[in-house]
Amino acid sequence: MRRFWAHLRLAARNGFHHDVFGTAKGCAYSAVFAVFPALIVTAAVIARLPDSSLFRQQFSLIFDRVLPPQVLTLLASYFRHTSETSAGLPVSASIVSLTGASGVLLTLMEGFRRAYGVPQGTWGFWKRRIVSFLLVPISVLPLGLASVLVVFGHYISLWFYVLAPYHSRDIIYFVATAARWVIALAGTVTILSFIYHFGTPSSVSWRRTLPGALFATLLWFASTLGFGWYVTLFANYSRVYGSLGAGIALLVWLYLASISVLLGAELNAVRQAHHISHRMASSPLHG
Repeated sequence: MRRFWAHLRLAARNGFHHDVFGTAKGCAYSAVFAVFPALIVTAAVIARLPDSSLFRQQFSLIFDRVLPPQVLTLLASYFRHTSETSAGLPVSASIVSLTGASGVLLTLMEGFRRAYGVPQGTWGFWKRRIVSFLLVPISVLPLGLASVLVVFGHYISLWFYVLAPYHSRDIIYFVATAARWVIALAGTVTILSFIYHFGTPSSVSWRRTLPGALFATLLWFASTLGFGWYVTLFANYSRVYGSLGAGIALLVWLYLASISVLLGAELNAVRQAHHISHRMASSPLHG
């Protein structure tokens, strides 16, 4: 544990020197171009379901827990006015969202390169963009599973509760709810491990990506809940920024998420450097 805290302090110090905060700003800016078109596509899909009220209610409950009220109003407008959009809008929105997500990954990959001290230009212009585009669908699959469990896991838990014997319903409901969040957490860790492994222009083993992925996930969840609590109780972005308040609040939330992912990469880089130096020190040739 003492070594972990020492690595964490060094990772934070390295992140400051590697301009993690500036890189996170670029990630948040690109993420805005991915999030809003993705909401259009999601709203269009939900609107074409036989009964979309259930899906809208669940999305609203989840967003209410993690996002400030200004953003909730903005998100509700996407689901309200979906029927007024043309059929070709979701297609164009998907293209824009894919491009924005690729831009987020490109910026993150630059942060990973700095964290591991890889020389600039190790990956060429086209290779970096091909990798970033390939990482988008690879990341979407576990992200989709985690999102389904978070949004609709409550109904799955209730289904197990109804089917279970009467004397064990409470235990089964608790286990199902705990499994829902554990699987969602594991899905997020898996996504970040994929991104750290394939998005770093150096040899990073799967095992070496897990500590940073787990740390980034926990930091991401904690900062999301903390930011939502702060904005709900204290801040009022609409009073300061007017009609831009919802967009500013969302931008800050994406900024915090980007910082979490970049600090996870810094932690992995510190741990890998420590492992390499320890292995060289214990090598007979070094002696």
